[in-house]
Amino acid sequence: MQSVAFAALLVAASAGLTQVHKPATIPQGWTVEDGEVPKGYRFKVHIGMKRSNQAKLSAMVSDVSNPQGSRYLQYPTYEEMGDLVRPPKGNTQKVLSWLASHGAAVESVHPHGDYIHAAATVEQIEAMAHGKFVRYSHSDLGRIVRLTSGVHVDSDVAAVIDTFSGFNGFPLPYDKKNVRESVAGLVDVTPTFFRSSYGITPLPAGSQRNIQAIAQFQGEYVEDSELNEFCQKYNNGTQCTITKYIGKNSAPDGIESMLDTEYIMSIGNRTETWVYSYPNSDFCADLGAFGSNVTSESTFPYSISVSYGSQLIDYCDSAIMTRLAADVEKMGGMGITVMISSGDDGSGGFDNNGKLSPSFPASIPHCVAVGGTWFVNGQNGEEQATTQFGSGGGFSYDFPVQDYQKDGVAEYLKTVALPNATYAKTGRGTPDVSALAEQFTVIVGNTTQLVAGTSCSSPSFAGIVTLLNSVCLAASGKTLGFMNPLMYQNPAMFTDVTKGTNAIQGNLEGWAAIKGWDAATGLGTPNFSAMVAVVRTACAKAARQASP
Repeated sequence: MQSVAFAALLVAASAGLTQVHKPATIPQGWTVEDGEVPKGYRFKVHIGMKRSNQAKLSAMVSDVSNPQGSRYLQYPTYEEMGDLVRPPKGNTQKVLSWLASHGAAVESVHPHGDYIHAAATVEQIEAMAHGKFVRYSHSDLGRIVRLTSGVHVDSDVAAVIDTFSGFNGFPLPYDKKNVRESVAGLVDVTPTFFRSSYGITPLPAGSQRNIQAIAQFQGEYVEDSELNEFCQKYNNGTQCTITKYIGKNSAPDGIESMLDTEYIMSIGNRTETWVYSYPNSDFCADLGAFGSNVTSESTFPYSISVSYGSQLIDYCDSAIMTRLAADVEKMGGMGITVMISSGDDGSGGFDNNGKLSPSFPASIPHCVAVGGTWFVNGQNGEEQATTQFGSGGGFSYDFPVQDYQKDGVAEYLKTVALPNATYAKTGRGTPDVSALAEQFTVIVGNTTQLVAGTSCSSPSFAGIVTLLNSVCLAASGKTLGFMNPLMYQNPAMFTDVTKGTNAIQGNLEGWAAIKGWDAATGLGTPNFSAMVAVVRTACAKAARQASP
């Protein structure tokens, strides 16, 4: 008997259609419900247009991100980036006409032309995607309607787009944060303690505008009064206010969003902070919206933290993963550094048919994947891989090992005791770096709680990058952008972590921390004074090279 997916492909081929997204794998816990889906129900849809000059974009990002090169930090202007990647007018018009022919309402076209956002009804989407919506329910996550039979569009349209999403994905699996009670013998982390642990000292306020941001998904929101209360209580009595929300932000507050904002603002010295908000229940599609939103204005954040992801292989389909990787690569070419939590499930915390796998989107090549550590003695001093959860790490099946890390990865795989489970031997390795990720003090819901997870380390590291951007801005007028090559070429920016493993808490197999880069803690934890010295030297050199 032919599979449903194969049959769908035969129908598509016979009708002059091309598959853009394969049929969805229904995540565990979701069941089909009977009943028709209202034809007038509306979705926000996102279309990722194929960019012009993708190879030139990749080469440019490589050049401006290499501290040893002559074009280091010489980013194109906002307008020049648009000129480089903008699709041909005919391609854009083809997609706009296609949407209009089905009655969809175009809401915006990205200034660079590489995304189109629209609103469309179930009936319109079924006609465009050649599929049928189905009702689904989940005991924790509620009810949704989705088109899961694959997305097939007219072949002439498919030839000019990468993605067509917003109606065919699911929320992330329910994940109750690692809320902890205060434990005797373990120190509780606050911003002041985090700064003292890594020697983070005050820096002079720069004259150039510096912006940082977090992205919140799945109905997480920030409560501004609690953020301000946290800063007054745990960040030397300072005032903290979010400058700008992109998307909806409303009650109730969420522990993830409060953790992210409380620590990026505190460690980032209350630098102007934005929040990108996605309250929908289609995580993979929302990543596409995020990839568009960050570069949709000529003013944008330079340091961004994302604390969400999944270790399940193919949770997002390959088209979404490839497109987000290209979006973040573009951000790097505009001077933006994207930090992403490496995950809280080690490398084997999920059943991936016996395969060890890191978390996506932390596995994309042009982000900084941030893992987690904790103190060997529970109080201070030497650190090890996290002990309350398995800090995410490993080797990607979706992206190959990157040039900036290939020597460190090769040495690690030659030295470490290899697991018995299957892993991607030539995959991109994560994490890149790590920082403390247990016993973090958070104010949320009018209570003070302790939490653990790489959601602690990513926004805190993003705050450090904000401080380093201020150093770079003072030395060169530029920000660090895609900074992985800088970090891997200067491992002394970090304190190497050589103890612990992520094969804990349900992870029967995983990766050990050893000397040098490793798949549990990356390059190690921040050595702030060394970071400042390296960044100041590299950025001053870039400024001299750029001078006429």
